[in-house]
Amino acid sequence: MRIVAERVPSGERKTVELPEGASGMDLLSVLGLAPDAHLLVRGDAPIPLDESLVEGETLLVIAVVSGGRV
Repeated sequence: MRIVAERVPSGERKTVELPEGASGMDLLSVLGLAPDAHLLVRGDAPIPLDESLVEGETLLVIAVVSGGRV
């Protein structure tokens, strides 16, 4: 199945081929991204990484950044 991943904040869009029943974790793995540093958003709501993805959907892949003063 095909999933479109739109990375935030870079704006890069990538179409990824995944097997049927693939999860958000599978998507991050194919993209080479750390699951503890990214959120997946479908529509206006974040989804759990173990949720099954749907053929043809577009997901936002948001990099989580934290920090403070040094």
